[in-house]
Amino acid sequence: MPDAAQTPQLALRYLAEMSTDIKASLILDRAGALAAARGAAGGQAGEMAELVRALFDTAGEGVSQVEVTTADGGVFALREHGWTIAAVTTRFALPSLIFFDLRSVLSDLEARAA
Repeated sequence: MPDAAQTPQLALRYLAEMSTDIKASLILDRAGALAAARGAAGGQAGEMAELVRALFDTAGEGVSQVEVTTADGGVFALREHGWTIAAVTTRFALPSLIFFDLRSVLSDLEARAA
């Protein structure tokens, strides 16, 4: 039986604890379906999932990470171990730290799911 502490929803809770710069986040499963979301109200989670899938589709085959920044904040997305994770951040988030945190969460999620 998988470790209950490593569900996608709890993984996002852990991610939020690691970085106060993250305003919203989501995890897509291997099929690209929304597995968990945090910080997104109502239909925003589904909308965010569509946008993350579109980002990777536009970026092309083989792209494993995407970063989009504006004056107001950023979106960081990562595909690894069959999962996709994305985070919407404040404008002062450090990209290297956000990607480190995203990788850490996905690695742990994959290790516990195996």
